[in-house]
Amino acid sequence: MIGYFRRNYFVLVPEVSSLAELNEMVEQWDRQDDARRIGARSKTVAECFALEQPLLMPLPEEPFETVRLFTPQVDRYDQIPVRTNRYSVPIRRIGKRVRAVLHASHLVVYDQNVEVARHERLIAKGSVRPFAYRIAPVVINVIDRGMPAVSSVIKPP
Repeated sequence: MIGYFRRNYFVLVPEVSSLAELNEMVEQWDRQDDARRIGARSKTVAECFALEQPLLMPLPEEPFETVRLFTPQVDRYDQIPVRTNRYSVPIRRIGKRVRAVLHASHLVVYDQNVEVARHERLIAKGSVRPFAYRIAPVVINVIDRGMPAVSSVIKPP
């Protein structure tokens, strides 16, 4: 089934704007595939699965962590390279080495053990995920110290 999907739906890479959109497309293809008959078999894919399903073992109780770890250095443009893409981090981290944890759908960036950025994972090669807005380092220091009166005044352009 995996090979069939790859050959029939992913040889020409689908153009999507997010991983959620791609997952929705795969679910739609999967539902359509349930009615397919393989060769001259009398049962459909869904009917064969219904016969096989009771024989399958349950999933393990512990979640299986499917992440990749990276330790990129923040460049002068406040970005880190992760695989073929670039993601922004707060400008206070320029020049520092951070830990990037790449999940299937998102990326989390840590400076030591503190989360400093979180982004939806980029799909297309060579993409850049910048922050929606940038503010001066002095203002960032004030916000990091938790001064709500100042941080509530600052709004994105």
